[in-house]
Amino acid sequence: MDRAALDGLPFPPEQRRLIARWLEDPAYEDTWAELETLVAHAAAGDGAALDELADAFAGPLPIGTGGRRGPCGPGPNRMNAAVLRETAAGLAGAMRAFSVTPRAAVAYDTRASSRAFTRVVAEELARHGVEVRVLDAPRPTPQLSFELRRTGCGAGAVISASHNPPRDNGIKVYGPDGAQVLGAWAEEVTRRIEAAARGEGPTPAQVPGAVTYVHDGALAEADRAYHEVVLAQGCTEGDLAASGLSVVYTPLHGVGASSVLPALARRGLAPATVAAQMDPDGGRFSTVASANPEDPAAFALARQLAEEVRADLVLATDPDADRLGALARGRDGALSFIDGNRLGVLMLDHVLRHGPDRTGWVLTTLVTTPLVGKLCRAAGVEVVEDLLVGFKHHAGLVREHPDRPVVFACEESHGYLRGNDVREKDGAIAALLLAEAAAEAKARGATLVERLEDVWRRHGYHRERTWNLREAGPRGRRAMAAVMEAVRRSPPERFGPLRPSRVTDRKEGLRTGSPTRDLPGNVVVFDGAVEGGGLAGARLVFRPSGTEPKLKLYVLGWTDPGSAADAGARVAADRVVESIGEAAEDWTKDVLRSAGGA
Repeated sequence: MDRAALDGLPFPPEQRRLIARWLEDPAYEDTWAELETLVAHAAAGDGAALDELADAFAGPLPIGTGGRRGPCGPGPNRMNAAVLRETAAGLAGAMRAFSVTPRAAVAYDTRASSRAFTRVVAEELARHGVEVRVLDAPRPTPQLSFELRRTGCGAGAVISASHNPPRDNGIKVYGPDGAQVLGAWAEEVTRRIEAAARGEGPTPAQVPGAVTYVHDGALAEADRAYHEVVLAQGCTEGDLAASGLSVVYTPLHGVGASSVLPALARRGLAPATVAAQMDPDGGRFSTVASANPEDPAAFALARQLAEEVRADLVLATDPDADRLGALARGRDGALSFIDGNRLGVLMLDHVLRHGPDRTGWVLTTLVTTPLVGKLCRAAGVEVVEDLLVGFKHHAGLVREHPDRPVVFACEESHGYLRGNDVREKDGAIAALLLAEAAAEAKARGATLVERLEDVWRRHGYHRERTWNLREAGPRGRRAMAAVMEAVRRSPPERFGPLRPSRVTDRKEGLRTGSPTRDLPGNVVVFDGAVEGGGLAGARLVFRPSGTEPKLKLYVLGWTDPGSAADAGARVAADRVVESIGEAAEDWTKDVLRSAGGA
């Protein structure tokens, strides 16, 4: 270690001491070479290296909505073997504290570092006396949720960064119910991870646990069990290809082909696949700017193939196959991207058309389209529509009421689920439901776009839009915190045409009597009337992302039933939603600039 170079860095003494610890302690040996190079460049005045060091050693990598996720590299605020060992030790300590079965299931995605990181996690869990079962091939995150419960595990983990950039990786931590940890479990895991990071983790077990790598016949058996659960969530029977439906599918370099294609094949569909994106590609995601099915640009190659084969429906899953995105061909012959809210509406409408179990319920979040609630109330099905973001909250309600069937569950960020066997959003289940809906529409001479328009006629036109303001690094986190403080203390009287009449701060939680619904969240909601544009009302939500360095602004607007039936009226409503979002974005950017951000 070059002590002179380290001492010359323009950081507080405690941060320099932390960097020195990482350069001296054998626990961090695998990052020494990279860290030494970074320090040398920073000491030589390389601004990018200085910024990287400042952020990498700004503090521990947060545990957010979807676990811990971030760029790979040295430092406590990066993904690396040391951070993963601390996380695994924290999980093992929590398992011991809650006296659950000392057995864990682990899965991983297609990223370059995922299999190696999986071994790190499995070996650390075993060191603390946990028997570990590793699905030893890239598999979907929802399959881990099911496998954990199928094999009676007390906890689980997935090594994945979902749709984050190629440099990133992450870990999602699951409890004995197959859901990402929440409430007391999340607090205990967090507390024990922080203790492990301070060198105060649990003492290794006298008798280590064994690590079993599941492959070949045992992996095929695990796959079959999961695929049967996926198929059981369908609402119709028979050969979907009999309708003439033509489908294109892409896993966007991820694991989805292992779940989506078997499910569709069992229902008679043989989608054309995007060959370049069937390749895991070493986690580089080289054919897309972002391997995210929420982004229309990610469909470029799939769209091209769909035009060649004249497909009616294009399906895409994200790299860990828990999200679904889609394009659908309309009456005019054009393929249209359907956003996450509208996909959820189409699937829910399909489910409700087929006599759902009215002892069950529909679960969704406070930032998902209000159309979900309107469809449910019209069908006489109970709906919970005030959950915080993250499917662990949906799963929390299932944990509270395990005998109540989940008729459907969704969130605006392209996450969908049906049934109680999987406690995580599931791209394969969603693909099956959407394919059923498209096949049924085609058999009746209609399209998914027309099905959506029919819902609007019955319940009013709805438009939702999300703005993402990215602010990386310590300054960015401080600036986003300043925005949330300003939202709470001194918001403007109006955001463009939206004049809020009600403000809901979820910081203190709700008082419904449900431990899950009542959890506090860093979310502020403005509801109110809208001037002009034909909207009957609108909602604006401020929420920092729990897994990425960004602030999210959600705008949800709607018209009265029977209005905005024509395209011109819908365009006018869209413009009002845009103007609300733009006004909120401008105000937010002013606060960010004042706080030292953008």
